Amino acid sequence: MSTLVFGILTVQTNPNITKSVLSRRAFWDVDLKQLDFDRYPEFTIVRIMERGTSNDIGEVIRYYGKDKVQSILTNSECLLPRAQIISRRLFHLHNSDFKCSTGTQRAKNYSMF
Repeated sequence: MSTLVFGILTVQTNPNITKSVLSRRAFWDVDLKQLDFDRYPEFTIVRIMERGTSNDIGEVIRYYGKDKVQSILTNSECLLPRAQIISRRLFHLHNSDFKCSTGTQRAKNYSMF
């Protein structure tokens, strides 16, 4: 087990994630017992970055690893501004690094939270 520091978030790397650790804040519409983290990494990572707590974000980075999380976020076609802001701070990215920033976003009316 090692420690990674991402700007404002310190993460202990451990490949085990427990669904009971994740908050219901990000997954209000999903049964966490049924969610398969290995089968749906894009859904899980984007949802946590858009709506999760800092503990949720740490769990996702711990489970998937920094490189996979960063790759999925930068290649996502649509991200809420909150996810972009957090990603820029954690991974030291620029707006031009995100695929969703280079084209036109589909959603025009959305809340930051």
